Amino acid sequence: MYEVTVGIACYKQKKWLHRCLRSLAAQTMDKRLFEVIIVNDDPESCLDDVIDVFKPFLNIKLLNNDNNIGLPASLNRILKQAIGRYFVRVDSDDYISRHMLTTLTTFLYLNSGPRIMDTRSNFQAVKCDYFKVNDTGELLSRHDSRDEPMACGVMFNYEALINVGLYNEQFKMREGHELMIRFEKKYSVGHLNMPLYKYRMHDSNRTNDIKQVKQYDKKLGEIK
Repeated sequence: MYEVTVGIACYKQKKWLHRCLRSLAAQTMDKRLFEVIIVNDDPESCLDDVIDVFKPFLNIKLLNNDNNIGLPASLNRILKQAIGRYFVRVDSDDYISRHMLTTLTTFLYLNSGPRIMDTRSNFQAVKCDYFKVNDTGELLSRHDSRDEPMACGVMFNYEALINVGLYNEQFKMREGHELMIRFEKKYSVGHLNMPLYKYRMHDSNRTNDIKQVKQYDKKLGEIK
């Protein structure tokens, strides 16, 4: 069993994947303590060449979908394979601070479980702040994840996450936001005022589809 499972769903973002995995290989956390599970949701592409580069440095597993099943279904496939105590999602076109896994894990270890007498401090997930960067990695802006929530960069206690249910596969977008709504109805989520995640802005971001974003934002509003 690992301390952390890092889940990555990749669909037509192969050109960014190397940078993403390089940030995981550079983590200050002992590499024996976390696993990386990648789902390739594009049957027309092969990620083996990228994965092979990192096999000497990471406990890495590649799952190939026979058909394009979408992001939430791909993330659920990862969760069904995960054996980490905690789970965190990193998108294939993004990358993270070398301290992110250690920092988020330490927070949850110190602020959750039966040893915490004050239940108000009993957190079952924690999110960090983030930077937006451009396609070359240049910093654009810093964001507070409490004011501008992000689906990634959130570390969950695995058992708590499973207890509230997996990703809702009907939410082809805003799947992380929908999950967080259900999670926060039952558990507390901590926040670290540290920009440990880098969210890459580029022409093929899913959130560029404004019409679809608004459609799923409306659905989110109906379930809050």
